[in-house]
Parts: sequence; structure tokens; C-alpha cells
Amino acid sequence: MLTDDNKFIAIFFDNKFIVIIFDKNPIVMRNIIGLPARGNSFYQRDREIEKVSRALANGNNIQITAPRRVGKTSILWYLLDNSIDGRHYIYIDTESIAESSHFYKKMLEVVLNDPKISLSKKLKAAITDTGNKIFQKIKSIKLFNAGIEFNHDETVRDYCEEFQNFLTVYAAVEDTELVLLIDEFPQTIENINKRDTESAISFLQRKREIRIDPVISQKVRFIYTGSIGLNQTVSSINATATINDLASLEVEPLAEEEAIDLFRKLLTGRTIHDSAITTLRKVLEWYIPFHIQLIVQEIIRINDNRTMITGEIVEKAIEELLSLRYKNHFDHYYSRLKTHFKGNAFKYADLLLKQLAEKRTLDKKDTLELALQCQQEDEYKLIIENLMYDGYIHFDHTQKIYLFNSPILKRWWERFIC
Repeated sequence: MLTDDNKFIAIFFDNKFIVIIFDKNPIVMRNIIGLPARGNSFYQRDREIEKVSRALANGNNIQITAPRRVGKTSILWYLLDNSIDGRHYIYIDTESIAESSHFYKKMLEVVLNDPKISLSKKLKAAITDTGNKIFQKIKSIKLFNAGIEFNHDETVRDYCEEFQNFLTVYAAVEDTELVLLIDEFPQTIENINKRDTESAISFLQRKREIRIDPVISQKVRFIYTGSIGLNQTVSSINATATINDLASLEVEPLAEEEAIDLFRKLLTGRTIHDSAITTLRKVLEWYIPFHIQLIVQEIIRINDNRTMITGEIVEKAIEELLSLRYKNHFDHYYSRLKTHFKGNAFKYADLLLKQLAEKRTLDKKDTLELALQCQQEDEYKLIIENLMYDGYIHFDHTQKIYLFNSPILKRWWERFIC
């Protein structure tokens, strides 16, 4: 039966009528800016999801590397929402944590309050087993009606040991693989390091011990990511050995065809002229979802009468992104420099990016000369590596020059920073 909710066409083919029904109300992808995209608003990243699934299937713990605004957290939430490959995923954001004990306390709290954990019959049986000495050591757990509740008793104790004990029992009694998605982990290390470098190194060493534990490693996996690079953060305190067990997976910007597909989906219901796609290719170059979302938001604002979207409208939208109204969307790129680099290191990073915005390109000789000006000849390569990881610049090996990744960011830097 056909209803008014649908439209259809009937085709006579091979002595039969074939009816094709079109949904009048197709699912429209929402343009969510600044927050991780979920559900129908998540642009499918099959390539990245497959990389993660394969690495987990091979028994790896993972660090996801990518510049900011590429969609790392959205990928974590997709794993969480869809229980990919039948695993149980739990998401924990640790950005604000600055002490090791607080890290493990939060891990315990989030994990133990997860419904699948708190309602697990196997875990409950293990808890009530008076012969299970490991669970008796986990002071943070108590039976509370039908579930497990985190006990907020502030008595000083070793939350790391309790966390490790819990994972040991989980691995011993549960069949489903548990994957802990730890977001902004590098920032946690930086926070701890600001207080005491030795504490940061000790924290990383203990984390590694848990990951490679012969019992835990059978059923528990860790995925780490963040808006700053884990490799760079750990390297700065000479502790790279503490993460050499992690598989490194890179989340790249969208391919050109993916970027165009996302652009079209965000503008579903509007007519897009070929010139709009041509202009998008020309001025964007670096296809990260965040910039595409900003452009679409501005296109809708300036084209509310729903006329055809042309290259001229796309260019006008991008020009609007470089106005003061959008300054807050790009300010974080500069504020990040001021928090990550100090003294002459900041002076060098600041000067390098200003020169690159004004001159468009720099070669290796130019970067060394700037380093000498800032007394950073011993550290400048590490600073450049950080800028490359964080998504500011890249090195063109064919031309042997450095450039801004994003022409839009270059134009913003030239207008507001230089």
C-alpha cells in the first residue's frame, strides 16, 4: 500500500510493472560544529574504522594520531555507539586530570558505572565469591541493589592497583573483549608533567605494565588519542620506551571525493552548481571535516533563499570565515602555541608561522636561519615536528618546501596574527 508519506514511479519492464518508492523525507545529515558527530551526523570513515578493527583483532593497543579537527573523537564515539565487532567500548575523557591517582579513580568510576559492567552476572558472581582474593582488594566496589556503585570514600588508597585488579578479574571471567577509549590522554601527561616530570614518567611506566599484563592483555585493549600528539608529548620527557608497545594508526583528512560527498550531504535539498565544487577544491586543498562544516554553515546563512549554490557563493562563504565573527573558531590554533611552547620555543614557532603565512613557502635553510635568530638550533626540528603533527604545516618532499596545510588557515594567520 502506498501512502502520502512517499512518492513513487511505476515502470513497465519485462511484461511487469515495477514500482520504485522514494522517501519524501530522507535522513538529513546535521551540520554539528565543535562537538563530535554521532549517529546520522557522523560521516562514515570506513577506512579508519577498518584500521582500528584490524589492529584490535591482532591484539594491539592503539594510539590514534591525527591533527586537530580531523574527527578523532567522532571515530571513538562511532566505535562506542556501534559496538564494532562485538566488543564492549567505554569512553573516558581525561583532559582535566593532573594526578595519577585521579586518573585511575576516574577510570574506575566510569568503568564501574557502565551498565554492561554493573549488570554483569559473571562479575557479580566474582565479587560475591569470598574466595576471590583479588576482588576483595578492590575497595571502590560495593554491591548496590542490582548494580555496582562507585564508593566515593576519600580514604587514601592505590586506585591504580584497584583498577589493575578489576581488569584482571574482568579478563578472567568475561568473554567479551573490553576496549577503553581514552581521549585527551596526552594532555593528561602534560598536566602531570607540569607538576613533576618523574611522576609523569612513573605514570606512563605503570600504564605500560597494565597493558602488557599477561592476563589483562587477553581481554582488555586501550585506545589513546587527543588533540596533541602522544609521541611528541612522551618524547619531550624522554620516555618513548613507555609507549613502544602501542600500534600507531593515523587518521588522515578526507580524500577529495569524500570531502565533496560530505559537502553535498550537508547541503541536501539544495542545488549545487559544478563551479561550487571546483571552487571548493581550489580553496580548500586540506579536507578536514571541521572546515567543510564551517563553509556549509556560512553558505546556508548567506544563501537562505535557497538559490543555486555557485563558486561565487562558496568563495564568499570562505571570505566570511576570515571575519571577526568566526575568530573564535580559529583562535585555538594560536592559543595552542602559547600553551605548548615556552620562551624561545614559542618565539620560534610564532616567527616560523608568520613567515610562512607571509611568504607562502619556506625551505629547510629558511627554518634553520629562523632557529638561529631564536636560539633554537638544537630544538627547532622537534618544534617543526610538533607543528606538523598538530596540523599547522606539512613538508612537500617534491619541492622540498614547508607550507601551511590549509590555505584557509594561512589566510587567517596572515590577517589576524601577522
